[in-house]
Amino acid sequence: MADVRVDVHERAVREVASSEDLRDLLMETGEPIEQRAAGLAPKRTGAGAASIRREPVLDGFAWTVRISWDREHYYMYFHDRGTERLPARPFLEPALEAAIGGI
Repeated sequence: MADVRVDVHERAVREVASSEDLRDLLMETGEPIEQRAAGLAPKRTGAGAASIRREPVLDGFAWTVRISWDREHYYMYFHDRGTERLPARPFLEPALEAAIGGI
């Protein structure tokens, strides 16, 4: 059996993980999730659903994309997760699951 050696260049990995190109790719990948979440969100006036946006977040040295509503529409959390008196009507996880299923 042959010996295998793998060298990982941590600096290069960090450079790729924190690059603007990766950030842009993640933002592009998050667009259909954002749109689906807004479409699935409960709507009385539509303002909460319209506030759902994606934003890049540099977490340590790697980019992630957060998809959520703005602060003014914090109540969307209660619709998504539910409360003692308000049944949950999830829309964020189903939007993500639909995107993953489409891959």
